[in-house]
Amino acid sequence: MKTLMLHSVGCEKDNWYRNWLSISLDHFENFCKYLVDNNFETVFLDSWLENPNAKNKVVLTFDDGYLDNWVYAYPILKKYGLKGTIFVNPEFIQNETDIRYNLEDVWQKKVNQSELTKLGFLNWSELNVMQDSGVIDIQSHSMSHNFYFYSNKIIDIYSGQPKHNWLPWLSNPKRKPYYINEDQSKFVDHGFPIFEYDRALRVRRYIPDEKFIEYSVNEYSKLGNTLDKKDFIEKLNLKLDEFPGSFESDGDMRNRYIYELSESKRIIEEKLKKPVDFICWPGGGFNQSSVDVAKEANYKAMTANAKKTLDLDLDNLKIIKRNAMTSFIQTSKRNHYIKNPQFLVTLFKYHNGSFVSKYKYRLRKLSLVIFDKLF
Repeated sequence: MKTLMLHSVGCEKDNWYRNWLSISLDHFENFCKYLVDNNFETVFLDSWLENPNAKNKVVLTFDDGYLDNWVYAYPILKKYGLKGTIFVNPEFIQNETDIRYNLEDVWQKKVNQSELTKLGFLNWSELNVMQDSGVIDIQSHSMSHNFYFYSNKIIDIYSGQPKHNWLPWLSNPKRKPYYINEDQSKFVDHGFPIFEYDRALRVRRYIPDEKFIEYSVNEYSKLGNTLDKKDFIEKLNLKLDEFPGSFESDGDMRNRYIYELSESKRIIEEKLKKPVDFICWPGGGFNQSSVDVAKEANYKAMTANAKKTLDLDLDNLKIIKRNAMTSFIQTSKRNHYIKNPQFLVTLFKYHNGSFVSKYKYRLRKLSLVIFDKLF
């Protein structure tokens, strides 16, 4: 049984920093049609848990809880009699209660497709409708999806870079669900020092001294156009001896992991009145301590690359190995959108063991790597 990892659907051309996470509508619908035409049955993770080696069965999973899962993915899955699982972070679920239009409303002539709102995150009303439909199952993606500093080594300075758009999540968490649609760079002072960072559930958090942050922001503002970032970072790293900051204690780290894993599970179960048995680690970030908390919270299985768990004590916690599905081929320079409407089908065949599809995919990627070097 193949378990597939998707994120967004239908937003690959939108002005969004992470649009490479999105699968085009034609790719997605053609793939759904292929599954039906070739007698693949889509199931939820509880069926996978009972028999992970079942033939001609597929688990479709969607990470993060993007609004387009309601607007596009859910109606198309429903149209073809397929099922999907959405992993959500409660901190990213929008507060509004109105159910927004989706493709079903377009098909029923209630609204034009151009009028659909697709960028953003799901709300509880939409999640409840999908969960009750039998088409979608909701599971946990942890509480926050945050990144945290894990060392006192400065690697960058904040100036509103899109790659650091997670910093405003920490300073203004209530606005997290709206970060795609609004400029949140003002939530963090430019000149804020960025230390080495990683996924929330893989690190012991480093907490910078507030006086050091204030110093960095003030010095940054004085430099203006004369800023030499490399030199500025070197000087700041030397200044850390005066303001060393601190690391969270074992107890604080454990309490944070409990909040991420147990509290997210509790909230989803309470809001949707259903069991939550599966955890999808954001960015594949976990360690023995967070795995231990997941076991204590009674999760039955977790997403992971088996190689990354070799040194961990999992007990009875099962591993969900997933294959990524995307409309893009990534090279070291950029993400290339693939126009072939059957690309997702080819990618699935590759994951499913087809030598021909594997050869086609690798040849296409090699051609793009060569193209990047030439142009």
